[in-house]
Amino acid sequence: MINLNNQKIFYDPYPHALFMDVFNEKFYKDLCNEFPENENFDKFDLDKQNLLKQKKFVLNDKNRSFKSILRKSKSLNLLYNHLVSQKFKIEIMRLLEEKNILFPNHEKNESFFLKIRKKIKNIKNFGFELSMISSDGGFIKPHTDGPDKLISFVIPIVEDDNFSKIENSGTKILIPIDEQYKYNYVNKTVPFEATQTVREIPFSKNQIFLFLKTHNSLHSVGPMKQINSKNLMRKSINFFIYKN
Repeated sequence: MINLNNQKIFYDPYPHALFMDVFNEKFYKDLCNEFPENENFDKFDLDKQNLLKQKKFVLNDKNRSFKSILRKSKSLNLLYNHLVSQKFKIEIMRLLEEKNILFPNHEKNESFFLKIRKKIKNIKNFGFELSMISSDGGFIKPHTDGPDKLISFVIPIVEDDNFSKIENSGTKILIPIDEQYKYNYVNKTVPFEATQTVREIPFSKNQIFLFLKTHNSLHSVGPMKQINSKNLMRKSINFFIYKN
């Protein structure tokens, strides 16, 4: 279902990878067409630290509407079931290990009682999220992701070929220029001006971008600058593998 052969692996400043041409064209088009409308999304409009408008909207697998959306969307449902499968997790882990990106085996180290507790409380080892950010100034501040995450995946949903022309629409891989932000495992947001861009991963059609959670996995989006009066939304499917 997902082709990971066309790949670029990066190690600096932390491991991340870009996979291109991952779906067949029809399936990717279906994903774009079946992406839900924004009335189902939770609004995260304000950045709590400085009250700037993020213009971000999220619908994740904890939302009441999520199961209903999966039932309505054949392509999303297929993708969801593939990503949460043990087969996909093994494939990703094996691919990264072949590139000398190694992980401790958390599942083998779990006690019997912890495994039972997770089943009783329905604690998942993954997360699935649909996201939209307005191209009219929308952004995500520099951050490293939550400490419970192991790997994060971003699948762009791009319907308009002009989206790649929007300034700051990609994911920026960052390093801090202020030493106090060099160790940031707890995911404290960092001011844009305290960072320097190492590279920008373009927000393009039919690709998957992944990165590992580390103490310095600093990344951001925007603030975007739309190219005309048409307010395009930066739509994406985000998937997370958690540590436990």
